[in-house]
Amino acid sequence: MKVKEGFFKWVAGAMGILLLSYGFLLWQRKATAPPADMKLYFSVSTQLSEGKIPYRDFTVEYPPLALLPLVLPHLVTAGLTLDYRAYSMLYLLETFSLLLLIAFTVQQVARFWPESLPPWRLLAVYLLLIILSKDFVFWRYDLFPAWLTLLAFLAVLKKQPLLAGMWIGLAIMAKLYPVMLVPVLLVYYLAGQQYRASVRLVAGTGLAVALVLLPVVFLSGNQVFSFLTYHQLRGLQIESVAGGLVLLGHLTDLSRVSTAFNYGAFHLEASGVGPVLKALPGLFLVAFSGLLALGWFRFRLEYGQTGTVSADSLLRFLLGALMVFISTNKVFSPQYLIWLLPFVLFLSVKQIAWMGFIFLLTTLVYPVFYPKLVDPTVFGVLLLTARNGFFLFFFVHVLRKKHPSSSLPNLSPTPYPNG
Repeated sequence: MKVKEGFFKWVAGAMGILLLSYGFLLWQRKATAPPADMKLYFSVSTQLSEGKIPYRDFTVEYPPLALLPLVLPHLVTAGLTLDYRAYSMLYLLETFSLLLLIAFTVQQVARFWPESLPPWRLLAVYLLLIILSKDFVFWRYDLFPAWLTLLAFLAVLKKQPLLAGMWIGLAIMAKLYPVMLVPVLLVYYLAGQQYRASVRLVAGTGLAVALVLLPVVFLSGNQVFSFLTYHQLRGLQIESVAGGLVLLGHLTDLSRVSTAFNYGAFHLEASGVGPVLKALPGLFLVAFSGLLALGWFRFRLEYGQTGTVSADSLLRFLLGALMVFISTNKVFSPQYLIWLLPFVLFLSVKQIAWMGFIFLLTTLVYPVFYPKLVDPTVFGVLLLTARNGFFLFFFVHVLRKKHPSSSLPNLSPTPYPNG
């Protein structure tokens, strides 16, 4: 066993060095030809450092707490004037710091997870997934809300619902998607008859949202909610599950399909797009309601049989909520997979391998063969269909009924005074 763990130490070290080297080489290339996201981050950070008020003095497409990771390079240099090259280097270091914070928090969660991989193997798997997704991890701030949601899950494991709610609230203010986790956590607490915990969860979430949102509302007025309008106006992104189905419907005559670049992404222009966009909100409500109903049934059944609900069951429905949101959304940017990364690490080895394969297919879709989607070809459409198909299969597989293991941590309904 020592030899095996020593081997994984070497593997983790080698992958860590590989990531550092790749990040530096990528910085050298991107510093001269900045990607759109980084140009936007630099612009937002520069205007904030100049004392401009976000949402009032300049447009921002993200929630208020998202500004923190964007402006951090200016903050750590005490407001010194930064050119893009210096900013991007500091942002790269920030990305590595977030990767380390997630790795550290994953190890903390693993202490509550007897069936998790040993520490060095867990780290090696984590680094492998990062390497597979490297092209959409760097130059994105999604690692920040992903870390906050992992902290919320850790707080649930520690039986601290108030703190869990606060972490979730902060995550929502960084990127809206974590709001999907709140109903699942409420169903878990209520199914386990943890009524006080459910109140504390909601109170913590509301408190964190208010602490972030109210000062910004005071400074910028209702303009702070302009980021919601921005996303409402977006079209059907070519990488989305629904977009892939539209493309598949036009597979025999792709000349009738075109794409337009707006709102920071390529969107489809083809017959069928309008009805699909109108149907997606209803599809989301049906799918998410079904997920919550299934979660309630599973949690109640498990609670009735064992007096507890296993953390594994909760984990699977948290993942399910995120995947419902991604699958029924009109946008499926590659970095959305980073939202799943911290939770996937505690699934079975087979399921982790499935997610690694999905990461690989996503990298092939973007950036490797992305031109074959922007100007749609049969190969590009089939590749996207394969990625989306495997993603949906993974979703079903994760929610498949699994008998609780006695070695998995059980989340006792006994309330804790520090909750």
